[in-house]
Amino acid sequence: ITKEASILTSDKSFIQIVMLDKSQINLGPNSKIVLDQIQGGKVGVISLLKGMIRAEVIKDEASNIQKKNKLYIQSRTAAMGVRGTDFQTSYNPESHITNLITFRGEVAMVKTESKDLSKVEVALDSKKAVMVESGKYAAVTEVFKNVTEPVKISPTQYTSLKLNSELLEKSEFSKDVFQAELKKTIAIYNEQSKKELSNKNLGEKVFNTDTQVFRPTAGGVIDLNTGIYVPPSTDKANYVKELNIYEFKSDKGTVSDIGNYLPPQGIKLDVKEGFVAATKNDSTNAELKQLNNDISGQVILPVKPKKEELENDKDSRYDKYFNKE
Repeated sequence: ITKEASILTSDKSFIQIVMLDKSQINLGPNSKIVLDQIQGGKVGVISLLKGMIRAEVIKDEASNIQKKNKLYIQSRTAAMGVRGTDFQTSYNPESHITNLITFRGEVAMVKTESKDLSKVEVALDSKKAVMVESGKYAAVTEVFKNVTEPVKISPTQYTSLKLNSELLEKSEFSKDVFQAELKKTIAIYNEQSKKELSNKNLGEKVFNTDTQVFRPTAGGVIDLNTGIYVPPSTDKANYVKELNIYEFKSDKGTVSDIGNYLPPQGIKLDVKEGFVAATKNDSTNAELKQLNNDISGQVILPVKPKKEELENDKDSRYDKYFNKE
């Protein structure tokens, strides 16, 4: 494969690229990448134009290059710096959302439209860059100035995505394998929760209107097709303290064996229109309104509340400012 090679996949297909150091990059169905730089001895640069990448990058052991990024992945809205890690990233050119899930190690992520590698390197070393550690998800959207604060997603989806390393469209792992891996996910979440709780991070949605820092509710599910994050209900009964997440219940949808989000029956998630009824009689307007309110903060910039509104508002999460007018 030569420099500036373009690779495109269609339905029910994927490409696996193995580098000289045994690092592996899988390109999922309906995806496109351009290899901007792959020369030996230099940092690799891959442009993700659409679709999904799953990569396992081998960390260099030489002491003089351990702290340097080995691979850069760029979408039209974000850049990621990779050293040695296992992660999955996707980009939807219609929603302009770039997602990142880290399964091992950590990945630096920053919002940027620059394709100049020197500027990207500076941005990834700046305070705006967010480190997404193992077990966490973060995203870049057009609405917010910064990367979303990393959170834990549904342990069921995280485990399914972790096992589906080749981005297959049909599960090839048994229930026993899934349950064993799910236990590992729970253990990771348990350890992370101790640190989060000590920092008074209770898994709830947080939005700072001054800094444009947004943290979605922990425990949600990513729709891999649109890039939209579907948060769980924040009812107190759904909160799982030992994992510091809210449980994702079936009224919000489910997760397939390979980790895809499946909306509630009779509803579909459209990249432009949000949640819509599959047919005219399948769901009520109230159901759709609630689901769309849950995701509207990702596509509609919340209005900064006025002082008098804050004084009379008991909801510190500012949920109403994410609602469509």
